[in-house]
Amino acid sequence: MRVIHLCFQLHVPYELQMLKSDETDVGVEKGGHALAYFNSAESFRRTNHEVYQPFLALIERNVQKFKALHFSLIISGAWLEQAEQYEPELIERLKKLVKTGQVELVSVPYYHSLAFFYAQDELLEQVEKYQSQLERLFGVKGRIFALPELIYNDAIGKWAEEFGFAGMLVGGSARALDWRSPNHVYEAAGCKYLRLLVRNWHLSDLIERGDESLLVEKKGEDGEKKLVLSLEKFRKLLDLDFLRGSLVNLCFDTQMFAQRRQQGVTRFFDELFTTWLNEESNKFATAAEACVVETPTAELSIKNTVSWRGDAEGGGTSGAMMGVVLKSEVENKLPEWLNRRDQVEVSKLVYGARRQILASEDQKLANDLRRLMLVDYHKGTDSSVMAKITEIVEDLKRRTEEIKKSQAVEISRAYTKKRDRGEVERKTDATVDYDGAIRVNFDRQPGTVSGAVHVKTEDEEGLDIPVRRLGGQAQVVKEDLEDDTAEVVGELENEIAEEIPVVRKRKTHAVRKIIKKLVIE
Repeated sequence: MRVIHLCFQLHVPYELQMLKSDETDVGVEKGGHALAYFNSAESFRRTNHEVYQPFLALIERNVQKFKALHFSLIISGAWLEQAEQYEPELIERLKKLVKTGQVELVSVPYYHSLAFFYAQDELLEQVEKYQSQLERLFGVKGRIFALPELIYNDAIGKWAEEFGFAGMLVGGSARALDWRSPNHVYEAAGCKYLRLLVRNWHLSDLIERGDESLLVEKKGEDGEKKLVLSLEKFRKLLDLDFLRGSLVNLCFDTQMFAQRRQQGVTRFFDELFTTWLNEESNKFATAAEACVVETPTAELSIKNTVSWRGDAEGGGTSGAMMGVVLKSEVENKLPEWLNRRDQVEVSKLVYGARRQILASEDQKLANDLRRLMLVDYHKGTDSSVMAKITEIVEDLKRRTEEIKKSQAVEISRAYTKKRDRGEVERKTDATVDYDGAIRVNFDRQPGTVSGAVHVKTEDEEGLDIPVRRLGGQAQVVKEDLEDDTAEVVGELENEIAEEIPVVRKRKTHAVRKIIKKLVIE
């Protein structure tokens, strides 16, 4: 039996633009932000006409014609968002295809990101979000996993198995595979059951590039001669490749249907489906089905990160490494085409802002930052794109600080209203540490969480006074306190004076200074 696993990728990045909040924006409501950064309506609709319509038409007619036609789709979260926003009909068509059982959806990081290399907790969140989206839209969850560009190394495989995936799609050239054939199912090194499907880069790239070795001259409908893809030439190469194994994994980006339209790529696949299934021993399989077409022939260990691009760009994945290198550094090293200094700096800028922006608990800001994680923005050298990313990250940080200040004011107002209604009992107490320092504590509203810290200040008499403060929060001095609070302060001063009469005057003076610098939560 000879099996072809066909896999097509649906992915398109957002267009980076600095827009006013009242303009159309993916995932940002009107007036939601001072600035918006992504507006892909026009470009997505254009790509839909040039790419997705012909691709889906090809798939739909052949799925109806051949019940044995099985294949896989990699659909990025960025594509799903834009399709839902601008062309919801695409989602409906995909739903019908998935319901046939002939199409499998491969799970990916939602934002098509490099999070594995920069923040694995972010990777976990993105994969969980993607699985939830698949279940919401299509009623399924992915069983097979892939990173963008089919990036893979042993550490990624271990992560995928721990998450619960049964297999992964792997990129890379023959050199990256240590000259093993990609036409087999492999066991992942260091894993108990994870299986690997390796993209046949040679055959896949011949079609994607429209390689001249596959082209023949034919007359078009208009009578003009054109160079078009020849299925006959491809079948000869395919038959030879099957001598090296019974499974061929062909993976393509659907952008190919626009790039190779003049070379008859749609007709090429129509003929491939028909002629391949005419032979009884030939099969098409989804990714999960491909994982079990044979017992794994060997364990595959890949230390140096490989990807869809293989050796084609960025110098490939060199096997030789000079000097002493830590194992963790090898397993977490990006492919060479993503590992230039300028690329790494952009990635660190984006991922470095993650914790600060997530702390704002503003989901729109978090989503805006995550859209910048798309690998598309990190693999080029376009200085204008890098400048836009830097500008957007800085603006996100600024808006995060504004939100934090706004939240602090709202908390303070809510607390004051509750206290005025008598719903919160306000207490103040002081304790004397063994070193003679005084700590003044005001209770907080039950259930609130504070980032307050104790900061020592020094009065003019040389006494260190720990003062409880909140960075960035509004400060309220004694003159702004209400009468009941002032009474509590007076009682506090008396208690301190009775407890340590020797330093009564100094301590009382110190407490007054504390009150002036006190921050009320």
